[in-house]
Amino acid sequence: MGNVRFNLKELDDSNKDTLIHLIFRYKGKRFKYSTGQKIKPKFWNSTKQRAKSTRQYPQSSELNALLDKLENITLTTYRQCINDGILPNSEDLKSALDVATFREVLKEKSKLPTFLEFFIHLIEEREKSPKYTKGTLKVYRTTYNHLLDYRQRKFKNLDFDTIDLNFFQTYTTYLFNEKQFSTNYVNKLFTTIKTVLNEATERGINKNMAYKSKKFRVPKEEAKNIYLTLAELKELHQLDLSNNNRLERVRDLFLVGCFTGLRFSDFTNIRPEHIQEVDGVKVIDIVTQKTQHPVTIPIHPIVEAIFKKYDDGKVILPRTISNQKMNQYLKELGALAEFKEEVIDSKSIGGKRIEEKKVKYEMISTHTARRSFATNAYKSGIPSTSIMKITGHTTETSFMKYIKINNEENAVLMAKNPFFN
Repeated sequence: MGNVRFNLKELDDSNKDTLIHLIFRYKGKRFKYSTGQKIKPKFWNSTKQRAKSTRQYPQSSELNALLDKLENITLTTYRQCINDGILPNSEDLKSALDVATFREVLKEKSKLPTFLEFFIHLIEEREKSPKYTKGTLKVYRTTYNHLLDYRQRKFKNLDFDTIDLNFFQTYTTYLFNEKQFSTNYVNKLFTTIKTVLNEATERGINKNMAYKSKKFRVPKEEAKNIYLTLAELKELHQLDLSNNNRLERVRDLFLVGCFTGLRFSDFTNIRPEHIQEVDGVKVIDIVTQKTQHPVTIPIHPIVEAIFKKYDDGKVILPRTISNQKMNQYLKELGALAEFKEEVIDSKSIGGKRIEEKKVKYEMISTHTARRSFATNAYKSGIPSTSIMKITGHTTETSFMKYIKINNEENAVLMAKNPFFN
């Protein structure tokens, strides 16, 4: 079959970035290919020929996924050539790798991937990386499918050179008027499109910079999100669910999210090895899945009680379920807890402002846990900079928009400050 290895170009300085080369030996031949990727030797595992999984190198999973892909392409190309009765040469292998990574230098522009071809390739590439959650990948797929539908319905040519301000105008009109989507949903679609265009630009495929215009954006509306107060969380913790194991497990998982600030993809995957002790304080030390951001979180007494409840030496949490199912069960749980405060939910759909009366439990989701953590921590007097180290917000402005403090709550917080006493 042949043997694929990944070697570093230089090993002299462990702190200096060096290229990673792919070496393929087959039938007495040797093929060498520069992956274009660099890494510091101290983060490289020469035995596994992959990046070490460490907090100091959070991008290891993404790099390793790319190396796995290059190895598979090499072996697949070799196997196809052998099946065709020929022995691949260096040009065959290099061409396959260049095409797959869009790094080829082509004389004919027509051979470059179209916008939609690149889009689907990027989705398939990121589906193989553990860095991207199922939710993120679903947004990519949905955005791609909406573009396909638009092209077929409107007979529009969608390529890099046509993604301009005219496209922005016609596509937003289509999404608002014909699809009747909300403003924030359209914002999410365009945010994803711009992410794909940025990636294509960085890889030298896209040359059209129209999408970087300030006019190429749909302003996001502030959504009506709720949080659960500390009193409500304690009430939820004390709720007798001994006759309903399903909701008991959901309740316990949700509370872990409410007192850690982690996303669903992270708080449902806490394991015993994530529990550490720092200066006598028990903490959760974990690298977040979505951003590969390492966080260290002190363990709240309620969280510690839940860990002990399910601890069997291998796991410390109840068996998880899908995000969609958990959202469904959380509303059932909120109804049992009688979280029936009336909430006015308003949003723009199809360009029209719509208001809807709801009760609080109808708006509970897994993300309510993370927002509850941030809001309650802030109201308890924990500095916003400390909370942001856990939530991952990079500016205080974005953080303040995230937490849910109304004018009355803000006044009470201010009144407790020494300045008013």
